[in-house]
Amino acid sequence: MPAVHYRVEAADLMRKIRALAAEDAPMVTAYALTKTGQDIKAAEIETMKAVFDRPTRFTLNSLYLKPATKRDPVAEVYFKEGFGSVPAWRYLGPQVEGGARMHKSFEKRLIAAGHMKAEEFAVPGQGVKLDAFGNIAGSLIMRILSQVQAAETYSGVKANATKASLKRKKKDVGRYFVLRPDGSGRAARKVAAGIYWRQGLRDMVPVILFVKAPRYQKRFPFFERAREVFDARLLINAQAGFERFVTSKLPKAA
Repeated sequence: MPAVHYRVEAADLMRKIRALAAEDAPMVTAYALTKTGQDIKAAEIETMKAVFDRPTRFTLNSLYLKPATKRDPVAEVYFKEGFGSVPAWRYLGPQVEGGARMHKSFEKRLIAAGHMKAEEFAVPGQGVKLDAFGNIAGSLIMRILSQVQAAETYSGVKANATKASLKRKKKDVGRYFVLRPDGSGRAARKVAAGIYWRQGLRDMVPVILFVKAPRYQKRFPFFERAREVFDARLLINAQAGFERFVTSKLPKAA
């Protein structure tokens, strides 16, 4: 009985695979890089939740992903510029690289008004109530700045409290004011430099204290986490892209 042979000619199939690969390589590359960028962004958000105490939604949404394309095969994960708000890198940068943080906008106003020295920073005092994220509410900061004549002008309306409005405060009860041990501010007293709240004729509590530049230890391993995810996910995402854009186009066996 004659033998029956089945022969598969692979040359034609290999030519088709090479053609498909050459044609779709840019798409596979862009897909793999974009997917890996998405993986990195998601991992960075989870890392922020782990290393920071109750991070705000603003912090968790501080990263932006620029997807890769066939013409520009580069995916980027970076911190948003802010678009009118505080750039994320300004306050997260010290957490990533360590070192002293930059001045916040209200601190710059206090420095410009002469209340705080250029090398000082503002931290919450025991007499201020913090929000759920451990920060001083923005509305309270504006009220404090207004009373100490350090607020800016918004939309043509002066934000600083006028002398007439301050006089309406009987005996300065319920007022924010600046005290410094070096004699600047409302009086020369042996107290910690800062902004105080007068809650009675004699009682006052610190709401903001002026301290030397705080130095941060590196807490947010942004670059290290990105490298870990890149090494772990790029090949997997490339294989998925190849199956999606190349293998799926090959003729199916009958």
